[in-house]
Amino acid sequence: MSEMMKFPGQLVFGLDIGTRSIVGTVGYKTGERFHVVAQCIKEHETRAMLDGQIHDIHKVGNTINEVKRHLEESVGRKFTDVCIAAAGRVLRTMTTHAECEFPSDKEIGGEDIYALESLGVEKAYEEFLKTDKTKMKFYCVGYSVVRYYLNHYAIGNLEGHKAGSIGVDVIATFLPDDVVDGLYKAVGLAGLEVANLTLEPIAAIQVAIPEAYRMLNIALVDVGAGTSDISITKDGSIVAYGMIPIAGDALTEVIAKHCLVDFKSAEKIKQEAGEKEEIEYKDILGLKQTISREKILEVTAPVIQDMTRQVADKIKELNGDRSVSAVFVVGGGGTLKGYTDALADKLEIQRERVAVRGEEVMQQIAFYEEDARKDSLMVTPIGICLSFYEQSNNFIFVYFNGQRVKLYDNNKLAVVDAAMQAEFPNDGLFPKRGRQLNYTVNRKT
Repeated sequence: MSEMMKFPGQLVFGLDIGTRSIVGTVGYKTGERFHVVAQCIKEHETRAMLDGQIHDIHKVGNTINEVKRHLEESVGRKFTDVCIAAAGRVLRTMTTHAECEFPSDKEIGGEDIYALESLGVEKAYEEFLKTDKTKMKFYCVGYSVVRYYLNHYAIGNLEGHKAGSIGVDVIATFLPDDVVDGLYKAVGLAGLEVANLTLEPIAAIQVAIPEAYRMLNIALVDVGAGTSDISITKDGSIVAYGMIPIAGDALTEVIAKHCLVDFKSAEKIKQEAGEKEEIEYKDILGLKQTISREKILEVTAPVIQDMTRQVADKIKELNGDRSVSAVFVVGGGGTLKGYTDALADKLEIQRERVAVRGEEVMQQIAFYEEDARKDSLMVTPIGICLSFYEQSNNFIFVYFNGQRVKLYDNNKLAVVDAAMQAEFPNDGLFPKRGRQLNYTVNRKT
């Protein structure tokens, strides 16, 4: 490893663990500007992930380790902590309101705001458990503040104001335990601990839709390989999140079937269709073939129509059964020609109002490397790093009788919480009468 390099800010290591590839980003923040020091993109050798969920933990862990080693060599230091984002097929959201009352007016500080937000997330989790009919365990993987209240009136920032009561509207997101646990185990195999966990659409919106734009009713669609992640802004806040389990892999699969090639070759054909008029490849019989870009677009058109219909329906559902004013598209899966036009048609808005965003939304991002990638694929990885500054990790891990259990950190945790999470029997939590002991002093009982 090269000599340790010095940077003016704390280095943050972010990993976008995607269905098709893993993108690592290292950088630091000074003021309002984030500096990307190094990047690394590594595709999975096999389909170790599907629909945003890890299927082969060891293979994903090995790929993460390769990305980690490359970045360590680039910046000249070891990494032990990492920021990640979760996605998955079964995303649930819950919006709730929480309030804190004080005996008398007091100046609101950062600790008061943190306690209020934690109360909101805890309340959302309790309400979610009441509505959840599945037998799966769910965990909160991220939250956003929709609105603060000062003495019951909406306000942008509570800090520094005097109030007798403060309130918050919170939207919290939940994913099943197996999705979250798989991510933690995969990064653990690479010798890393999770410093911050967020949701992919929360990460993407950090970069793609600045706060100045959030007064508008805009949808952000992060089209990955396995999932299309959606978030909605309105009236200055993020008001909804959603996810559908269809994205770029669906296009790759239809190309594979048409061209009679394996998945990896089909992915290459899809990527080259964005750059070349004619694509050469070998089919599974070893025969050389060519296919035109127009034919690729013809083959994928029905899938794009179906995909954009599902995305448009989800956007309308999240936006109160109404369309939005504009849509920003990020991620590699949305760059294929025809996607943005089809989505605009399904939403019944002007085609010019649905656009792929990449370098245009990175005005506050500085890049150390001259050949740094600045397209739509990098929006979420950079957003994962920025999320480190916005919210702390929601989980802690403890060992109970040798069993590792994950707990939501609400600053009120006790041993009994770990016991309940480990499904320790209730009657085992209380002391029992032991065997009788008889003592004698000078031969007297």
